[in-house]
Amino acid sequence: MHTTIRPAGISPARHRQQILSAQSFIRNQRCLQRDPTSDRMREDRSEHMVDSPAQTLLSFVGQKRRILIVCHNNPDPDTIASAHALRSIFYQKLRRKATITYGGVIGRVENRELTRKLKTEMVPVKDIVFKKYSVICLVDTQPRTGNNGLPREFLPHVVIDHHPLKNTTRKCPFHDVRPHYGSTSTIMTEYFRELDLPMDRMLATALFYGLKTDTNGLLRHAVKADLEAFNYLFPKIAPKTLSSIENPMIPKSHYLKFADAINKSVQYKDVIISQMGKVNNPDIVAEMADFLLMMENIRWTLCTGEFKDELVVSVRTSRRGWWAGKVAIKILRGLGTGGGHEKAAGGRINIAGLADGTLQEKKARLAERFLKALGMDDEKGRPMVTNSA
Repeated sequence: MHTTIRPAGISPARHRQQILSAQSFIRNQRCLQRDPTSDRMREDRSEHMVDSPAQTLLSFVGQKRRILIVCHNNPDPDTIASAHALRSIFYQKLRRKATITYGGVIGRVENRELTRKLKTEMVPVKDIVFKKYSVICLVDTQPRTGNNGLPREFLPHVVIDHHPLKNTTRKCPFHDVRPHYGSTSTIMTEYFRELDLPMDRMLATALFYGLKTDTNGLLRHAVKADLEAFNYLFPKIAPKTLSSIENPMIPKSHYLKFADAINKSVQYKDVIISQMGKVNNPDIVAEMADFLLMMENIRWTLCTGEFKDELVVSVRTSRRGWWAGKVAIKILRGLGTGGGHEKAAGGRINIAGLADGTLQEKKARLAERFLKALGMDDEKGRPMVTNSA
């Protein structure tokens, strides 16, 4: 009989909750096995993978000394954990110290706590001289997608990601892209297992958290490989550290922005659109989209927020088979860049120098495209919050 070890420090109730999450995933996985798209997923895996990707990567890097690892902009737990895992692999196997860089800001309190616990400096991309590096790696992102700080004139040597494969990525010397996986943390966990490398508790905790957040506890866009990584990592984590990352103190301004966004939200049957205005943290746009999707009878959300020179866009759905990523690409075509997965997607629109009227027109056009893509363009919206007399 297969048993799951309960790590010290995890309460029985919390452990049962994790097991129930895994069991729910297994039920979804059985549905996936009956879904003809699962055959397409397996074909996709064989096209982009080699038998020993981690060893192939190490052979490619070889004796090259200066290694740069690039996260996507405004890094989330998956890209942060994956970057640190790749750095650890290079150090353990090649004795090379890699530099980790990112664009934008580390906005969410949870993500700042994660980076603090990892105790490895992450360098802002503005301080990086790319031509000094002999190996440039992208993790949880791909070249020329608009969501990382790698200049367009540089083609990375290494790409490890779980988003849909881009044509430019095919030109990179080493690319391991698995769009059916729920997280890049899953791929990096497999690298550690392939190489039979030791993993310290903090890195295991980071990878577990990256996997957990990107798959919403294995309930969103997860496959068998994610469950296997989940079970491998779970006994290795530091429970108190994970708890401190997941439950940080949140500033009052965060709640005020949520309240303001709810007041600005408009409902169209099972769709909610929230134009949040200016935000101090780009990650709050995705948080709001997730939060609104939890509302009863809501199946789609679109949230936007203005951060510096960009309009940040986040799309969420609870509907299977509709692919939020394809919707994001469709509504952003000609306006900006976007993409994502079945149930979660996002994008960016450059708004530098736009007059307020032009910006409002772009946001209105985005909302119109979103409703049209869902067949709701004739539906009249109503405010989520109405003032009672």
